[in-house]
Amino acid sequence: MTPRSSTMTPTIKQWRQLVLVAMLAWLLIFLALLSYFLEPQAVEPRSPSSLTHTETRRLASIQGSPWGIRASPLEVSSSSSPTNKDPRRMYRAEQRGRDHYYYSQSKTVVQRLRRGNASAGMLSPYLQNAMREYLNLNRYHVVYRGLRRGRQSGIEVLCELNKQARLRTLDGTEQPFSGLGWDRLVPPRPLEQLWGQGSKFKSCAVVTSAGAILNSSLGREIDSHEAVLRFNAAPTEGYENDVGNKTTIRIINSQILAQPRHRFNTSSLYKGMTLVAWDPAPYSVDLPRWYRNPDYDLFNPYEERRRLHPTQPFYILHPKFIWQLWDVIQGNTQENIQPNPPSSGFIGIVLMMSLCEEVHVYEYIPSLRQTDLCHYHERYSDAACTLGAYHPLLFEKLLVQRMNSGSQHDLKTKGKVTLPGFSTVNCGP
Repeated sequence: MTPRSSTMTPTIKQWRQLVLVAMLAWLLIFLALLSYFLEPQAVEPRSPSSLTHTETRRLASIQGSPWGIRASPLEVSSSSSPTNKDPRRMYRAEQRGRDHYYYSQSKTVVQRLRRGNASAGMLSPYLQNAMREYLNLNRYHVVYRGLRRGRQSGIEVLCELNKQARLRTLDGTEQPFSGLGWDRLVPPRPLEQLWGQGSKFKSCAVVTSAGAILNSSLGREIDSHEAVLRFNAAPTEGYENDVGNKTTIRIINSQILAQPRHRFNTSSLYKGMTLVAWDPAPYSVDLPRWYRNPDYDLFNPYEERRRLHPTQPFYILHPKFIWQLWDVIQGNTQENIQPNPPSSGFIGIVLMMSLCEEVHVYEYIPSLRQTDLCHYHERYSDAACTLGAYHPLLFEKLLVQRMNSGSQHDLKTKGKVTLPGFSTVNCGP
């Protein structure tokens, strides 16, 4: 019996070890599954070239509002908690552990931006990769043939913008709009003459939707300006202490008009003010092609609102104006910028410089309250909303910093840039 017992004993031990290993493996699998379902999932970012046509359009709108058409950047949602299908999550960091690294790096870039010496090479690898992918994608078929200038002064940039990128809206005189009767549909007065021939607002505020404006207590200062411009679906109710409640003009990208969740024709958010809509067209400014295939359908909602509210001033920016702005940005840097339209923020700033004698821009270049929170009224964070992925935000902000006549103290504590209106600058003959 002894020999048999001696041969069976190690076999029993081996089985016990196997059972213990199997139980441990199942326990680890169970814990992994539990962790997966209990923790929010980060969506692995995809390069722009791998995105579908619809997804690329959505990214454009998100970041265009400072993020977004942002988007804006990809730069506009009114929801407070993005779902796993929300396209804004496409550019989140591959691992949660990298979030702090990206935020620290974006803070460093913004510090350099305030001094006017930032470059794309300082961006995080993920933003640099996004830039490269958009350069390769070039979905608007941009072919820049202008000059690449050296570092111009702030006044020189102001004069170039005033000369090369004059504010322009659709007036219904060009095809296909002339054949559709838009000359009777658009407001009878041009936007720049809406408040009287040759008159300008003395002091204006441009209020970006950036998360950095939270806890700023800037509301009273913002409302003290004669005219206030806001973006997309950014609310004032509940945020008055930080953003004020006066709205003179609201710039909206085509998502706002096209997507039912924004309730464009019924929401009070878009009433009692001047509306200015925009949508990117091909760089060639082929209007018939744009009308047939806009990024988002803004034309039908525009026609509907003009008929429902004929007395409300409502304009669509001419795509030539949008791409002329892009040309000025590209012409003022030796780096290749994203071949996508400027952000709503930059468009709104130049628009107000055409209408006002002095423009005060809040949190376009972030203050010391800088955060990667994209919009003050949402719970979504991404460094692209501050520094750009889809939109050439970094290069826009470098130009605005160059034109800034305000103090570094205002820039750091209020995120405020002060810009002269075009009418106050002597650019010579």
